[in-house]
Amino acid sequence: MKHRKRFYSPLCLILAAALGSCVGVRADIVMKADGSGAVTLEYRLSKLAESLGKLDGNERWPAVPAGRADFERAAARVPGLNVRSFAAKQEDDRTVMTVVLDFRDPAVLARFLDMSGQRASLTRKEDGAYCLALSLTSGSAGLDPELLSLFTAVTEGYDFSLAFTSPKGGTLSLADTGGAPLADTPDMALVPAGKTVSFRSPVSSLFRLSNGASLTLTWQAAPGTQ
Repeated sequence: MKHRKRFYSPLCLILAAALGSCVGVRADIVMKADGSGAVTLEYRLSKLAESLGKLDGNERWPAVPAGRADFERAAARVPGLNVRSFAAKQEDDRTVMTVVLDFRDPAVLARFLDMSGQRASLTRKEDGAYCLALSLTSGSAGLDPELLSLFTAVTEGYDFSLAFTSPKGGTLSLADTGGAPLADTPDMALVPAGKTVSFRSPVSSLFRLSNGASLTLTWQAAPGTQ
């Protein structure tokens, strides 16, 4: 029997890889008044992470999208999503990849972030505002201390950051997987309200959170926006 190849959406796939190896992630989302917009995704992949992905026995680890073709395949599965550009360059001991994608509306953006619907969800409030929840990590509780120490070490020096810009502004909150608010620590940076909201954290800090972390974006859409 042939095994069906499982498809992962690029951003949540890269997030998962970032929490287990040397991968840094930066996502910038710009929303237009009509609900369409663009997401610029940059990720830094170390040669160590690339090598780990090629070792025998690592087939269960998701492969990080390595070229424009991977994102083109993702876009083909999401009507209303298009790849505008893709670029890759070598920088010291890592590869830096940048992709820009255009999306038709917030629902397309949410589906791109996670096609399974398990790590990203979009809702619309009665006042017309959108709410986008994105799960970053499920938490380190119960992990073997030596394994946690190893993952913390290999992710050292790599960051995760997300910025979201909308015409009417919005809010951004950080919570654990149970919904309890999380305060940003000295090594994290949170801009919770304004035309551009943002969050940045070392990947190692996210991984150490025992109860995980999630981000919730809320913004007001223009009248008539789908």
